Amino acid sequence: MRVADLVSDTALNIRLAVEGGPGRLARPIAWCAPTEHMDPRPFLSVNALLLTNGMGLNVKDYRIWDAYVERLMSVPVSGLVFGLGAAHRELPAGLVKACEAQGLPLLELPPEVPFVLVMRHADQLLAAERYAELRTGWELADECTRLAAGGHSLAEVLERVATAVRARVAVLDHNGFELLSAGTAKGGTARTILSLPSGGILRFRLAIEGITSSLVLQPLLGPVAAVIAMQLSYTLGSRSPLHSREAARFMEALYEVRGTPTPVLRRYAAEAGFEPDGGWGSVLIGGAGEVAPVRLRATAWRVRVGLQAEYRTVRFMEEAGLTTVLVQGGESGTELTEVVRTSFQDAPELSAVVSHCWNLDELPLVLQLARRRVGEPGLRQAPVADLIGVVEGLPGPGLVAMSRRLLAPLMSDGGAALRETLEAYLRHSGNTSETCRELFIHRNTLTYRLRKIQELLRVDLDDGEIRATCLLALRIVAAGS
Repeated sequence: MRVADLVSDTALNIRLAVEGGPGRLARPIAWCAPTEHMDPRPFLSVNALLLTNGMGLNVKDYRIWDAYVERLMSVPVSGLVFGLGAAHRELPAGLVKACEAQGLPLLELPPEVPFVLVMRHADQLLAAERYAELRTGWELADECTRLAAGGHSLAEVLERVATAVRARVAVLDHNGFELLSAGTAKGGTARTILSLPSGGILRFRLAIEGITSSLVLQPLLGPVAAVIAMQLSYTLGSRSPLHSREAARFMEALYEVRGTPTPVLRRYAAEAGFEPDGGWGSVLIGGAGEVAPVRLRATAWRVRVGLQAEYRTVRFMEEAGLTTVLVQGGESGTELTEVVRTSFQDAPELSAVVSHCWNLDELPLVLQLARRRVGEPGLRQAPVADLIGVVEGLPGPGLVAMSRRLLAPLMSDGGAALRETLEAYLRHSGNTSETCRELFIHRNTLTYRLRKIQELLRVDLDDGEIRATCLLALRIVAAGS
């Protein structure tokens, strides 16, 4: 209900004496406040419609009227209805002048129309509006509930809300970071914030930008806020299908040191909602050094919400200091790294590793390779393969036994220093300066140790193939131990 609605209602016969400042007639009326106090501010609230006969203001001094209107504008009230007959036969000139100067709408009420009629009429209109707002809010909440129950993402639910309010709507985490948004702020940058119901440590809020209509947001979005909070909890919470027992069992099997047979992995993948024969994307998020667990988890949540908007299937598993996310079925063709980057941009101290593979046979090794890269600050793409990955993929206990036999002279307690020297020397591609710097030894000591190693193993370390064989043997023994 607006001030203009009272003026246009012929049943009340109210005359508009002063239009007020720009947009003042469109100001909403929250309630009617009849009062004869010279300073009614303690009894008023924002957007009250003040009704008075001016009994306590039977004065001619303009300054008194000006001070009176100034007090009303400080609340501010939506308008002033001045009733004629009881104390004034016509509108006081000082009051008209003060309302014109300060932009307050002034409405003249004829003597035959009592205040109670205006109040009853306003209450009926306000009650009808509030009912309509609540009904619209519950209808929107009902529609959003059906969308969520039908498998639509949180982004799609937000899109429906943004369409209803004709503005930009965003979900913010406790740090003010936007998890996701929908719509466009066509009406400017003014922002309204609504808290989303949450029982957890991390609090989420709903931000609405650019309201161009006369919608009252709280009645409209109050019911739908609960739906968004539930879906957010569903998306991020430990009881959702994103974090189901089946998903956890599948990922634990992928990380199994001794390896899980492929038929078992295929069954676990299908039970977790994946297509076993499809391609895979993975994101591992961990800390680079000392990172607060809440900070790490909040960033992982952002990434998961962003991924759910882009991929058909998203599952994750949380461990202490590490979150593993697996995805399949990218809808928009957006590169996985770019999706993660959007949610990772304000957390440079964290570590995230993105990787891809074409089939389930590769996936365990790909995850192990990515896991070894977690810890370096920033976002990076895991390499397709590394030496450890190749070694871990080699089959058969016979190869481990063969490698142990080759390195047997260095496997005793007394050979530990020689074994460490050989590994560092091979890892630095025969660079003696780098090897000495890592081991904190003199060049002569390195020369002595290398000569001793060649004598014990009966090999020539100047031969490139021999060096590659020894390095592989060291990795195979380490992986098999």
